[in-house]
Amino acid sequence: MKLVKNIQQGQLSYYTQNDDSISVSENQHYRWLAFDNVVQSMMLKRKPSQLTFPHQISLLSPLLFFRPKKVVEFGLGGGNLARFLLHYLPDLTLHTIEYSQEVIECFERFFNPQATKVNLHHCSALDWLHHHKKMKPDWFICDIYHKNQSINDSLILTKNILKKVDERAVLSLNLPSPSNEEINYFLAELKVLAPTKQLVYFHIPHYLNVIIHLLPYDMLSQAEESLLANTVLPARTFKRWRKYWRHGMQ
Repeated sequence: MKLVKNIQQGQLSYYTQNDDSISVSENQHYRWLAFDNVVQSMMLKRKPSQLTFPHQISLLSPLLFFRPKKVVEFGLGGGNLARFLLHYLPDLTLHTIEYSQEVIECFERFFNPQATKVNLHHCSALDWLHHHKKMKPDWFICDIYHKNQSINDSLILTKNILKKVDERAVLSLNLPSPSNEEINYFLAELKVLAPTKQLVYFHIPHYLNVIIHLLPYDMLSQAEESLLANTVLPARTFKRWRKYWRHGMQ
């Protein structure tokens, strides 16, 4: 059944309106989180660890190339990325930073059915970066949605994250709906800010998201057999994601 049809058949389970309206709806198969009536994330109830949107697969595609031990995720949403990562990497140290207390409460109440251990931090991304200067994760994932966030806001945050990204670390970014001019500007700035990183980005078909990865150059030169032998992903998933990765632009 298509996701659109499922959304149309959903029943409201939760609603609150402060700065943003936040709602949780569900039907027999799915439960989803919406901000201002825009679906932000969706959970398959019978398999909570499954990714449900294509931009989530793109955002986590560096798993093709390495096994992270410590990940910092900016933006919790419905917890899709956290559930997936901790399902396939149960020993992973994951810190998730979320500014909205309502979103955190929704995750704990509706989107964490298996009581997955996530280190949740209720603060802004910039505040967390300021107070955790010594932490050196090997992967930063930035998946923040805010209706009033400009491309310059995203660039300021990215500059601050890059101060903590060492030569072996990976940075993955989700820009929800940039214009062509904005994405060209953002990419040009990144090439100046991170000249020692390989930049790969994806336009998500039928969606407005642009996913950007900054990776060590040698990470992408590993032999296919070695990648398949060491991946945390199931073989079928690895092959499907690997095929998709080849559509990335540099």
